[in-house]
Amino acid sequence: GTAKAVFECRAPEVVVSGPAGTGKSLACMEKLHMLALLNPGMRGLIVRKTLTSLGSTALVTWREKVIPEALTTKLVRFYGGSAEHPPQYQYRNGSRIMIGGMDKPSRIMSSEYDIAYAQEATELTTDDWEAITTRLRHGAVTFQQIIADCNPDAPHHWLKIRADHGQVLMLESRNEDNPTLFDEAGQLTDRGRDYIAKLDALTGVRHARLRRGIWAAAEGIIYEDYAPAVHL
Repeated sequence: GTAKAVFECRAPEVVVSGPAGTGKSLACMEKLHMLALLNPGMRGLIVRKTLTSLGSTALVTWREKVIPEALTTKLVRFYGGSAEHPPQYQYRNGSRIMIGGMDKPSRIMSSEYDIAYAQEATELTTDDWEAITTRLRHGAVTFQQIIADCNPDAPHHWLKIRADHGQVLMLESRNEDNPTLFDEAGQLTDRGRDYIAKLDALTGVRHARLRRGIWAAAEGIIYEDYAPAVHL
């Protein structure tokens, strides 16, 4: 599904939008890790609006699901940063994955990157987004890219408008993309049954955004069963 499209995409600006639990973050970070392994000397960035929120979300997935084997075998090691350099994951082949928040951008914005991954991009401003894109010029990979994920927000959000204008490629993910929730036959797993039930219990705009993946405003929607990944 969309996770496969993420790996194949080389567009300069990409955002993966969809309900909660589709595997958006994991797909983006797996691609970042793969590119670091395949391109010695690559410089990547994992960024969110605040560094504090990054530590309790993306970096947990990064350490526990994306690079645990690489950490165990010392293929990758963590460097805590200094006054001059941001915290980063250093690869044996010379690649680096920097970590930072746009609340304190000075250290991460002083470097050049090949690939940047922005988690929950709806938290960022247009200025944040464009500041990151100006740093994508390192040249160790044959293409430069900012890749982001998000749950849908209001339809007038700047990121949705940017996608509608063709400046960002928006990939629509769905829960069926996540093999822990749905099996190969498209049937709910035991874990999926419990998780989807929680999403189905949401109401109003939260249900539209986090269950259906719709960029909905607070006043609600007309077609409650509409899902962009299925019907668009």
